[in-house]
Amino acid sequence: MNDIQELTKKCRQVMDKYQIDFPDVKIDRDYLPFKIAEEFGELTQTYLMLTDRGRQKGKSKEQIQEMMRDEFADMFAYLLLFAEDEGIDPAEALEKKWFKYIEKA
Repeated sequence: MNDIQELTKKCRQVMDKYQIDFPDVKIDRDYLPFKIAEEFGELTQTYLMLTDRGRQKGKSKEQIQEMMRDEFADMFAYLLLFAEDEGIDPAEALEKKWFKYIEKA
């Protein structure tokens, strides 16, 4: 099992617990892409705060950096789960799409 698969497995465990804790939340096929968009918006808002283009809301730069890490984690976890649900292997997708541009030595 590679690192991405291990991360995805742990994210799935958290999501399974979330479903148990919040049974009224409708988690269907659209749920994950919508959550990715929501979390990316929150990450962007925090980035704007960090780069002095948004209200600081009384937070220090260190607090904002921590918020940004948290929002990135949310977005990344949902992205991993979405990939899993849609049968996408992130490592394989990167190899095919991105890493083909790396010149072979």
